[in-house]
Amino acid sequence: MGVIEKYSRSINSSNLRSDELHYEADSLAAVAMVDLSTEGLGGLLFRVKYGNDATSYNTLLMAWKDKVARKAELRKWPRHITARKVAEISLSYWINDACEACEGRGYEMLPNSPVLSDEPCRCCKGEKKKPLVCEANWRDYILDMLEDLDEMARFSAGRAMQKLARDMEL
Repeated sequence: MGVIEKYSRSINSSNLRSDELHYEADSLAAVAMVDLSTEGLGGLLFRVKYGNDATSYNTLLMAWKDKVARKAELRKWPRHITARKVAEISLSYWINDACEACEGRGYEMLPNSPVLSDEPCRCCKGEKKKPLVCEANWRDYILDMLEDLDEMARFSAGRAMQKLARDMEL
């Protein structure tokens, strides 16, 4: 089970006891500890996307806007590409990127059946993500920021797994 599944399970758990038999809180603590290495965004990303914590969204959005503005300045984006809009679109898409037609499975359901067909989803073509809808001249900037969000989440998950492995004394 990956750190995302562990985090989601623990965030929805009604029992966060921490002893030799119960370890639901471990992934929460591990994700919280990696925040320093991702400018505080790692835990926020996990809380908002995987923990469905809407109360943390505004904090995440403000921090993400600041980060995107710094990147836009460093990379000298054209004036018509505003960092604020790129940040809003990229974060909104990243949080809710699952294809709605197949519910992120990548395959269509057989009619009147709980079984997946062998045919890839027509909307996402088996990619499991909904298409990014935006103006063509904004697309590359948004995709670049989506890669950054994915990288921050991967980095945070990797650091959390390292922390969990060390704590388990493997």
